[in-house]
Amino acid sequence: MPAPTPRHAPRPRPQLPPVPSPRATGGLPQRRAARLRRPARWLLVLAVAVPMAGAVGLAERPAAASIPTPGIAAVSFALRQLGKPYHWGAAGPGAFDCSGLTSTAWRAAGVGLPRVSRQQYGAGRQVRLADLRTGDLVFYAYDTSRPSTIHHVGLYLGGGRMVEAPHRGVPVRIASIWRRGLLAHATRPAGAGERVLARLGSHGTMVVVVQLRLAASGYCLAVDGDFGWRTWRAVRDFQLRHRLVPDAIVGPVTWASLVANGRQLSQPRC
Repeated sequence: MPAPTPRHAPRPRPQLPPVPSPRATGGLPQRRAARLRRPARWLLVLAVAVPMAGAVGLAERPAAASIPTPGIAAVSFALRQLGKPYHWGAAGPGAFDCSGLTSTAWRAAGVGLPRVSRQQYGAGRQVRLADLRTGDLVFYAYDTSRPSTIHHVGLYLGGGRMVEAPHRGVPVRIASIWRRGLLAHATRPAGAGERVLARLGSHGTMVVVVQLRLAASGYCLAVDGDFGWRTWRAVRDFQLRHRLVPDAIVGPVTWASLVANGRQLSQPRC
């Protein structure tokens, strides 16, 4: 008689398949590792491609308008007067004296100023020379402790230079502000005090002043206020020639170099 089968017999454990060796599977672990590396490679490609696509896309997207600023607008007018003769009491359009140039330039920007330089000194906020911005008025006096002796005014550009109608026999020009009689404070007729900043895709008056100075350095391009690829190439070439960072962005350093170089006494000719 056969022996009785236990009521709760233990079940046999399933056998796990043996782990195949790399040689037997044709390098399966290596292929799996390669698949794991593929996402990392794609992430690296995207990290490089996305910024480049963004930079190229600037030319395809609508241009970013620069905010209108009265100081920049005044400078834009004054730069177009380079080379015009000095005449005492004149305020354009064919000739200027010092305060005639500054008052007419700011009037073109929509801001009225008194006619004479001594009165213009009190026609706005006083700023230190260390805080000068494009469009500020700089003054010269016989006695720097007495504003009542002011006899000359210029329109600040940047980089320590200004547009001025100096005196008889010398036309409207760009010149250094550093000379005898300079007052310790300038006047800002309006605005918050802006710096020139322009790059690919910008447009407006700020681009106009950049293009005017590029033209003064011999670059023949349309002064249309649009910072397109032609302006981009001109800015970058100018930076390379003057040993600046060739990023094709006009900031304070590039603007100061544009002001200091090129025609200072006359309009450019292409």
